[in-house]
Amino acid sequence: MSISGKIILLLFIFLLLNFISIFTFNYDEYFKDKSGSNINFENKSSFNLFNKTEYKPSDFTITKIDNSIELSGTFENQKVAQDVIQALGINKEGTLTYQNNVVVDKGVLETIFLLIVPFKDFFTDNSKISVINNEIILSGELKNKMYKNLIDTIILQKSKNIILKTEITIPEDNPINNQQNENSNEEVIKNETLKLPEIQLLINNILKDRKISFERKSSVPTEQSQNTIKEIAKILNENPNFKVEVAGHTDSRGEAVLNKQISQDRANSVKNILVNSGVNETRIKAIGYGEEFPIAKDDENGLSEINRRVEFIIGE
Repeated sequence: MSISGKIILLLFIFLLLNFISIFTFNYDEYFKDKSGSNINFENKSSFNLFNKTEYKPSDFTITKIDNSIELSGTFENQKVAQDVIQALGINKEGTLTYQNNVVVDKGVLETIFLLIVPFKDFFTDNSKISVINNEIILSGELKNKMYKNLIDTIILQKSKNIILKTEITIPEDNPINNQQNENSNEEVIKNETLKLPEIQLLINNILKDRKISFERKSSVPTEQSQNTIKEIAKILNENPNFKVEVAGHTDSRGEAVLNKQISQDRANSVKNILVNSGVNETRIKAIGYGEEFPIAKDDENGLSEINRRVEFIIGE
């Protein structure tokens, strides 16, 4: 056989093999979710490229009943519903229905995960977290008006792509009889303050997105950080029964002695702003730890943005 004949034969075999591969290839198997995720998250387009399957968002409601958290709604199957129950720490099943091609949006679930603990602890019975067409609605009454700031701070952490509406009722102050003695008034004030872990969480959430920073080669906080410190001072003033340690930290660049002095100067500067904002000085302890307590590994030059920080540690 001539060379040209062999080339034509090989080309024919090649085209035949491609034809067979195209019509026998299992697209469903190839495009099946292999991420290992237990929950059918909606992180895709609204239809499948090959079978044109349309997907609908999962609608569900989380309700607080007798201090238990109940889940009702529509999911693709029982396994997905159970995965949601486990992920969110739900302890009671309501009415669950199942429908093909219904998916749980990943961003929605992540947002609810942020809300679920304060929802359990801070809201009264019959409060709800509803998800309708991937829109979250948080509704109900808070046990204490002091929780409102904490809820607002947590909501700020959600993704900008997630729609979250609130219908929150804040309890009114209980009227105080003018004939009650001073001890009774002090007890009422004490009952309206947050608990230590709640204050710490509130402050940590503020600092998560607004780290305390300083002017270059200075112990003076930036204008934005001064506003953040004043916001923290407001929380401390609203909860006068707790003390706070202002802890200054640096990275390991430079001399250890100098780093400790820098961190002390910056901690003192933060303390002064707290005092000027009305926090009693006896409640505040400012300590500069320098490079002693890193929370991340410095680079080869001893630099770490994460290690350069100011922490507020709440105590009694």
